[in-house]
Amino acid sequence: MIRANLLPRPKERVGFAGIDIDAEYLRQCACAIALIAIVTLVGVGIETFRLSHLRAAAESQNAVIAMNAPLRAKIASLALEVARYQNISREAHAFHRSGADVAIAIARIGNSIPANVWLTSLAHESLGYDVVGGANTVDDLGGTMLSLGRALPRSTARLVNIDNRSRSDAVVFTARVDAPTPESAPVR
Repeated sequence: MIRANLLPRPKERVGFAGIDIDAEYLRQCACAIALIAIVTLVGVGIETFRLSHLRAAAESQNAVIAMNAPLRAKIASLALEVARYQNISREAHAFHRSGADVAIAIARIGNSIPANVWLTSLAHESLGYDVVGGANTVDDLGGTMLSLGRALPRSTARLVNIDNRSRSDAVVFTARVDAPTPESAPVR
């Protein structure tokens, strides 16, 4: 047979500064405070270790960044130089094409002039072509303006000036043929 004492233990009392406290209750509070302190210290220790590890990794990365600074500066200067060469290449290509395009446009404008009309000058400007010429009648000039408007694809012709006082038998005119914009130019 097994014997067990089922009677409650007598409570021990501890007196402190005139306060009488149950010893078991005091022991339980002390254990809980000690457990909280241990968990807190372990958490602080883990966090301190993690932060020191992160600081070491950050210092290592900063050292790599500082070591690669001259290489990054060289790459940046090379990138700027490549961009400059690409810009020069685009401009050269545009100038190369512009000569042929202007020659074709001048030929089309010249070919669109009717038989009763003559040109005294045809100049290429950055935004179009200035056409100066003469016509026998105002009706011939009207037909010329229609022909100039159809000379280049997606362009318009405007009559800038008309003068019939300088010569009694002709009408002198100045017209402007707007060059097609690059967005509206046909893709080749």
